[in-house]
Amino acid sequence: MGDATTTRMKPPRPGLRPILVRLWRLGLLAAAVLVIRDAVQTRENLAAARALAPERLRDFFPAIHSLGSASPSNGWRAALDASGQTLGYATTTRPGSEKIIGYSGPSHSLLAFDLRGALKGLRLLKSHDTTEHVAEVVADRKFFTQFQNLKPGEGLKQPLHIVTGATLTSTAIAQGVLEKLGQAASSSLRFPDEITLAEVERLEPDADKLTPSSLHRGGLDVLDAAGRRIGIAVRTSPVSDTIVGYKGPTDTLMLLSADGTTLKKIALRKSYDTKRYVAYVTGDSYFLNLFNNSTLERMAGIDFKEAGVEGVSGATETSWSVAEGLKQRARSLLADQPAGWLRQVRWRWQDAGHLLVLASAFLMAFTRLRGRPWLRHAHHAFLVIYGGFIVGELLSQGLLVGWAAHGTPWKSAPGLLLLGVVALLAPVFTSRQLYCHHLCPHGALQQILARRLPGRWNLPPHVEAWLQRLPFALLILVLAAVVLELSVDLNALEAFDAYQFRIAGPASLAIALIGLAASLFQPLAYCKYGCPTGALFKLLRFTGDADRLGTRDWLAAALLAAAALA
Repeated sequence: MGDATTTRMKPPRPGLRPILVRLWRLGLLAAAVLVIRDAVQTRENLAAARALAPERLRDFFPAIHSLGSASPSNGWRAALDASGQTLGYATTTRPGSEKIIGYSGPSHSLLAFDLRGALKGLRLLKSHDTTEHVAEVVADRKFFTQFQNLKPGEGLKQPLHIVTGATLTSTAIAQGVLEKLGQAASSSLRFPDEITLAEVERLEPDADKLTPSSLHRGGLDVLDAAGRRIGIAVRTSPVSDTIVGYKGPTDTLMLLSADGTTLKKIALRKSYDTKRYVAYVTGDSYFLNLFNNSTLERMAGIDFKEAGVEGVSGATETSWSVAEGLKQRARSLLADQPAGWLRQVRWRWQDAGHLLVLASAFLMAFTRLRGRPWLRHAHHAFLVIYGGFIVGELLSQGLLVGWAAHGTPWKSAPGLLLLGVVALLAPVFTSRQLYCHHLCPHGALQQILARRLPGRWNLPPHVEAWLQRLPFALLILVLAAVVLELSVDLNALEAFDAYQFRIAGPASLAIALIGLAASLFQPLAYCKYGCPTGALFKLLRFTGDADRLGTRDWLAAALLAAAALA
């Protein structure tokens, strides 16, 4: 009994506490990302279901009455009048555009096509980028008109027009539109019938089910009864739609190997050529088996004369169009192969600049160079001029929340992403506010202005104590606005958009100017009393081996739990 009363649980060893505190704060960060993503994605799914409605399409189709069912291959829906006649087609860039991150999030567009499949026009449905960037794009009519009359599979006939001041936003919108047109290239208005299981079974008797293929766009994985992939079915249309034989084009079924690299068998599906000539081709087993077991690389580069490929007697032009269709489709399949992740990254000059800014910050934070006043002042000026007014890509709650909700721009802005990663992890692992002290242009400008006036504004202790809570209160407001869908412009809560003063909103400009004026009397006034992004970094900061979980840690955990249950 005595042993039981005197035995106590041993506290964690001193060497273990720092690890546990860091893990706790990283866990809070991960939990915040999950809560934000879940809240936003739930709303996005509901909005997507309402995106295509007849009333949204009246500008393109005044007589529209209803919409047909969505095509399973590309999501196109026919715009129908009251009598059921097709007026054109409509679709949205979702879900493909969800993975295309602009500055702080993706953008989704509505596309309208005429009966020929040419793009009549498009409209921006929703953008998760900053309000000011989106407004710049919407105001630039040339940006939208450059896509008119494009057809599936076509690219722009002139260099892409990008909106100045909203480069990442306009690039993301354009990429979403062009990718949707590329996806639509796997379907055809001339040959609208999708591949059926019965067709595939004639070439592969063990076929039991067809599912969309992840290896080839527009293809179907052929599964056996056990659910194993035994082949991939694709067709030559619409690549072959412009290849005319004697009288018209032909759509051919191609059965590929399970790894999608080899053509196993072919079969003609439908043709606008003369029936008699088509019958000659379908009755010639030698021709139909001529390309069996050919790799896509061989098919894409084949020279029919050198390979000794001869047309079907009596239907030379028809058989030639079939062979040419196979060749062109093989080329398109190879071109669609996804590149390695490194080849998908597009480096901008701004990203190289971010690397330079990071290098300078590490030198100033972790070497004795920071003790040289002239170098410190030069570094501050560099951050303000280059990082602020030239690049203007500052970390903010609007940016970080956008990344949490929709993913990061690792393809389009890798340098900016690296800047964000360093800013979030440095307080956890180095115990330094690296971003606030050595990376933030607004913080640097405040340090330049500090003590420029002889007087100093000394706040009463109780007033200062309340003002120091304001950044954390704003951080709570950000979380509430995202989870509860409050109409709050997150970028208007901070000063950082003011550095892009040409497009900045009045709230950001006012906050920036007031904060800078206050910093003349109180050093780093905005950082201390108004910056929610700085409050986030302070919440993550590990202050040393004596650090332990405090009120803010538990309050943050409670708020995240409440948000998850909301």
